[in-house]
Amino acid sequence: MAAMLALDPVREGDGGDWERDAALGALLLGRSVETTPAIAGDDAVTRFLAPGTRVFVPWLPDAVAEETIAAARALRERGMVPVPHLAARRIQDAGALDRLLRRLRSEAAVAEVLVVGGDVAAPAGRFESALHLLETDLLGAHGIARVGVGGYPEGHDRAPERELLEALLRKQAWAASAGHDMFVVTQFAFGAAPVIDWLGRVRASGLGLPIHVGVPGPARIGTLVRYARMCGIGPSWRLLLRHGKGLAGAARVAHCGRMVLDLAAHAAAHPEAGLAPLHIYPFGGLQRAADWIGGLVAMAGNGARPDSD
Repeated sequence: MAAMLALDPVREGDGGDWERDAALGALLLGRSVETTPAIAGDDAVTRFLAPGTRVFVPWLPDAVAEETIAAARALRERGMVPVPHLAARRIQDAGALDRLLRRLRSEAAVAEVLVVGGDVAAPAGRFESALHLLETDLLGAHGIARVGVGGYPEGHDRAPERELLEALLRKQAWAASAGHDMFVVTQFAFGAAPVIDWLGRVRASGLGLPIHVGVPGPARIGTLVRYARMCGIGPSWRLLLRHGKGLAGAARVAHCGRMVLDLAAHAAAHPEAGLAPLHIYPFGGLQRAADWIGGLVAMAGNGARPDSD
């Protein structure tokens, strides 16, 4: 970790906070990871992830359902818990959804999914939104009781914040009436401040679902910049701009350890925030993410101070 650049460096007085370290341990225990269908079948999965890790599989642009099924099957064969994304606007109709769910259950024992709208200009079929897919009740019919939905602390370029919040509240109401265990996984950010502000707003509006905050693993600044542009990351984008000027900066490896510590401090001070274990986006690769997480776990256990490069 010593060679990495902290996007927001550790400050004096950050060590020795036992309540924060306990919260840090809770955020890291049971963490989930996101990986692409191509990586799902790679030996790196078993080398760098503990058995039983929940591994989310995004539905990439131009991907087909067969890729999601194959990735889920590969992860299950490697001892992981596959959590495939279902991109509503990319699924043709209820029949296609029914066939997809049947195969995910029979071939990969999938028991939970993340349902998202799917960022395409026009839907492939009848599903206009994640809620439309949920309301088919096909998830329950196929024995999938645990359902994740997306959260956007820094907004979304296709919908205003009020609309996003209302959609979350409608999904929460649907889960309560349908008897599903629902949780929120957020888009990644590079700093804790916008996430904490968003948490306050959604909790005040009545959202009670567990929230897994998305955190990028260590990666080259140029890689983080590319993903941030693709995903429309907002205020915390400034941290990348500050450190990624020029080719030399873009080639350096950065991590968000400061963000994780600030989230842990917030969880310790505000248990009502309902922060669930973190969701890691390993843009720099599984090995680099695993090494970084290992350092954070050690810090939570022994109170050691992280590097402040």
